[in-house]
Amino acid sequence: NTTGEAQNTPRRDTIILHDTVFYSTANDWQVSFQLTHDPDLDSVWGKPISFYINNSRCSPLAIDFYRGSFRPTDNNSTAALLELVITDDKNLRPFYRWCLNKTIQIQDGALGEYTGVPARRYAEKFPEEFFDYMNADTSQQRYRDWVSSISYSGFYESEDYKKTKAIRTALTEKMKVNCKNYSAGLSSQIQKFATDCFPGK
Repeated sequence: NTTGEAQNTPRRDTIILHDTVFYSTANDWQVSFQLTHDPDLDSVWGKPISFYINNSRCSPLAIDFYRGSFRPTDNNSTAALLELVITDDKNLRPFYRWCLNKTIQIQDGALGEYTGVPARRYAEKFPEEFFDYMNADTSQQRYRDWVSSISYSGFYESEDYKKTKAIRTALTEKMKVNCKNYSAGLSSQIQKFATDCFPGK
């Protein structure tokens, strides 16, 4: 450690990036989120928001997103926020997933370019958790939103977007490998998900 900081200094997930970030005191863009902005009243995945934002490792970007002072747009800070969803920190991951999900809900064309890859990477890395999250919404709107986002911008740079069969194969293999308790039921869910995201030959 070249800075001389103590080894037990909490690590934050956000990398500080040189970027133009527009902060605002207005959070009208969050109307559909149905927030009170009281972290003890608002909750994510069964826990109050305070559980997440009081964690010393929680990303300041995610906290500002909740508070409404950071609004995602097409810039590097937004990319950094959305990539947090694949953190190995299981305590903070539901909060970061909420940030991604809400961004998917409000995205326009430009912002939609940023959500597909992190959504796909989350599904690939935590397949069982992903399906639990999708199935928790009985309307299946969340599933449709995520599939639409991945279909639109979930291609990796190394992939040929015209070769959807190869992309489906790569997606299913990654999800299968990362399943802790792989089963026939999971296999069918993965196959359907891959086909929904990347249809075609």
